[in-house]
Parts: sequence; C-alpha cells; structure tokens
Amino acid sequence: MKAFRRYVTTSILLLALLSFYIPIRYQTSYPKEIGPHFDDHIRTIYTDLLNEEQPEVLLLGDSMLEAAVDHEVIAGRLDKKTLPLSLYGSASTLWYLILKNNILLAENKPEYLIIFFRDTMMTAPGYRATGTYLEKIDEFASSDDRLAAQRAYIDQMTPPEKIMERYVPLYGSRWKIRQSIDYYIRISLGRVLLDCDSTCMNRAMERVFKANNLDETFLSDAIVDVDKYMYTSGRLDFNDQVGKSLLPEIIRLCKENDIQLILVRTPILSFEEPGTQPSGLNAYVQNLAKYLDENEVLFFDFDQKDFTSEYFSDMVHLNEQGQAMFTQKLATALLTAVNK
Repeated sequence: MKAFRRYVTTSILLLALLSFYIPIRYQTSYPKEIGPHFDDHIRTIYTDLLNEEQPEVLLLGDSMLEAAVDHEVIAGRLDKKTLPLSLYGSASTLWYLILKNNILLAENKPEYLIIFFRDTMMTAPGYRATGTYLEKIDEFASSDDRLAAQRAYIDQMTPPEKIMERYVPLYGSRWKIRQSIDYYIRISLGRVLLDCDSTCMNRAMERVFKANNLDETFLSDAIVDVDKYMYTSGRLDFNDQVGKSLLPEIIRLCKENDIQLILVRTPILSFEEPGTQPSGLNAYVQNLAKYLDENEVLFFDFDQKDFTSEYFSDMVHLNEQGQAMFTQKLATALLTAVNK
C-alpha cells in the first residue's frame, strides 16, 4: 500500500512539474487555447504554379487523382489547358485552404476547379487533419483560418478532450513533445552516430520511406483502415454533416470568384463484395447530389460497378487499364458540361 501511495504521489508531483515546465518550454499559454495555432507563413507554391502555367482547368485531389486521370487526355478532349494537383494524403480541409490561400490569390484563376474525392470526404473535415497531416495543413493556413481550425479540430473533440487540451499541458502540447522526441532520436543521434546533419538525415529518410519503397499491400491496408473514419453512422448523415464541414465555404469561394466547381466521386474497390457497403452510403450520395445541384455545382458520380478488381492496383487506386477507362468516361462527362 505504501508503494502505491508513493507511486501516486510521485506521479502527481511529476505531472505538476511538467504542467509548469511545458508551457514555458513550448511558449504556450495556460490555460491553453483549444485547437491548433497556425503561424502566419503561408506556402504559395500553387499560386506561383498557376501564374506560371495559367491552366483553364485545375484538377485537385489526393493520390487517387494521379492514378485515375491522364490529364493530357482530358486537356486534349476539352481543348483546354489542364493542370493536375495530386497531393498525397490530402483531403477536404487541405483542399479548402489551398483554394482560399493559394488558388484565389493567383492572377490567373482557373475557369474550372475539379475536385476528386471518395464517398464522405467532402463533409469530413477531421479526416486526414491530425498527426503528420497537420504539418501539411499548417503550411497553407494562417492564424486567420479559425474556421478551418474550428471545423477540422475543435468540433471533432469531445468535452473531456477539450478540458484536457485546455488544462493538462502534457496532453495539450503532445504534438510538440512528439516532435521534440522525434528530433532528438532522428537528428541528434544521426549527427552523433553517423556524422549526418539534419539536411542529410531528412534526405535519407525521404529516400528510404518514400511511397515507392513501401509495400503496396501495406499502403493499401493502411488507407482502408484510416478510411473507416468516413463510414461511421454520424458521418453518413449528409444533412447533419454538411453544415459542420468546409464544403459550403468551398462552394461560396468558387462562386464569388467565377470558378465553376465540379465534384467527381471516384470509384473504389473496398465494397465490391455484396453486402459490404456501409448502410446509409447510397442515401448520403443522393443527398449530396441534391445539395450540389441546388448550389449549382456539377457532380459526376461514376458507377462503382463498372470498375471491377481488374481495373485496380489496390483497394483504392486504379491501374493503367482503370486509368484509361476512367479518363475516357470523365472526358465524355466533362465535354457535355463544358460545352453547355
């Protein structure tokens, strides 16, 4: 019993000490403001790219875009300069920030913005927004982007999480602590053991752990596992989720800047077997289509049954044969829309 009391006393003292040290070490306030704090530096790589390339059609999506679409074929069929932005691991929150803080700041804005997504991604702002994804989001966000912080982070937290975030520094600063530990393990040890500085180590890590070196089955399984986030009963309720998402803002920004927004739902293999599709997904897509039509957004939903396993390289990415088929279907659909 004495040992247990000593353990509890020591733990409380250690927590108190860390609660005093962490806000000083990471220069955070106490109580901490809930949600991420984006710095004011915004990466403008896509603003510069748009000004240089001056595309009429901009394609935006995650890694599925690169696998699914031959943009040169699209450009040829539409007779419009087309630029693809296939951003690995991206989702609706990052797309919103790139639209707001990059695309709309370009001198040469595209006539058409085509966003490629799957299932409930457009109304799930918390999807691919935490962990390492937060670093990428922070590159394109400023301290003024409170709506993104609210939708993607604060709204996703439970009341106990908000209390912990605000009053327990060990929890609230967990990501900064993780970054510090990662730095000491990866950079400091590399410098001591291998005489390799931070630039050297970052290049080595990029070479070793780039997507092409990772097992495709592992990557596919990881994506499918993360995607379970999109199919909970709450996220399949479109009417409840749309007002909590960034989709209305994406639509508003495009309208105000005379950009025709087009959403394209890409096929996946995950629910090929009968009875495996989440209950409520069809109703979600129907409500999404109705909402987009009411807001003058073009929506192309390609029949998932047309793309069987022979067209996929894994559960979510099309192979070369699948890309050829999908590109032709997309080009045909876009021709009708663009020529209206």
